[in-house]
Amino acid sequence: MTNTTAPGGKRHKAPTIFDVAERAGVSHQTVSRVINGDPTVRDQFREQVAAAVTELGYRPRAAARALAGGRSRALGIVSTGDALYGPSSTAIGFERAARTAGYHVLLSTLPEDPVPADLSGALASLLAQDVAAVVLVAADNRVLDALASLVVPVTVPVVVANAVQPDAVRTGAAPNVAAVAIDQASGAVLALDHLFARGHRRIVHLAGPSVSQEAEVRRATYERVMTDRGLEPVVLAGDWTPASGFRAAQSIDVHTVDAVFAGNDQMALGVLHAFAEEGLRVPDDIAVVGFDDIPEAAHFTPPLTTVRQDFMAMGERVLDSVRALVEGRSHDDRLLAPELVVRRSA
Repeated sequence: MTNTTAPGGKRHKAPTIFDVAERAGVSHQTVSRVINGDPTVRDQFREQVAAAVTELGYRPRAAARALAGGRSRALGIVSTGDALYGPSSTAIGFERAARTAGYHVLLSTLPEDPVPADLSGALASLLAQDVAAVVLVAADNRVLDALASLVVPVTVPVVVANAVQPDAVRTGAAPNVAAVAIDQASGAVLALDHLFARGHRRIVHLAGPSVSQEAEVRRATYERVMTDRGLEPVVLAGDWTPASGFRAAQSIDVHTVDAVFAGNDQMALGVLHAFAEEGLRVPDDIAVVGFDDIPEAAHFTPPLTTVRQDFMAMGERVLDSVRALVEGRSHDDRLLAPELVVRRSA
């Protein structure tokens, strides 16, 4: 067992995975499988291990080190396994800022369709390497649900990037949690107000996947703004990819629609492709607005009007929040402001 200092100055031994196994009446391999979210473990054993963890106050090795007075210069980051521009750019911005500040970053990626066991395994791997904090660059409801269902508490600070609904990341499994995000509702309003100012009223929204908090806020804001203006909201389903934008655009009738507000630039690219194949002129026949301002957006045909998100600044804000939590200070929880970039597509 690891020696730690208790209040009053006395030394005591921190519980290990073997102590948990003995208290639960199972093997240490079973404890490890429960900690890592293995779905094949019987419910009875899972409950026994969870009870033993609570009774003994078992903590991962990283937390024990912090309690002993050390401070790691390693930070963990968990990201989804896809190559979406927003999350990957946020991760890059965070890593660069962390390196400049003297930290080194350990990366763990999740599969494209994560389950609780995937997050548990990623966190266990990072905590075993003595990280001082963990960053989740995945404001995905599946990931946040997995965070809430963890058996072993995450006793280092956790910062969730792009979590636009902060209450969703409050969980007993990770009590020291902060959310950092760009104001998605404000960005959606910028896009819609621009279209309204150009005379557009029959606006369709191409939404991202429902598991994404950002997509849900953009969709809900679109529906609210349209309804408030006495206009009918029409939502088409997408999945962030150009292919989904292409398919959705093929169902749009330009006699009843005069603008498309796409949930991201990649889907807007697919929309422009479909309209070009149909011989439609953008913006003369129909306008298109995207979201993100990826580097290629200025070179679409026509160049894309979009809502810019500063993901480098986002990564820096994430690091600021990590350092604040590690040092016991309050963090800046204000939403970052997006910016409308006007080009020829609208």
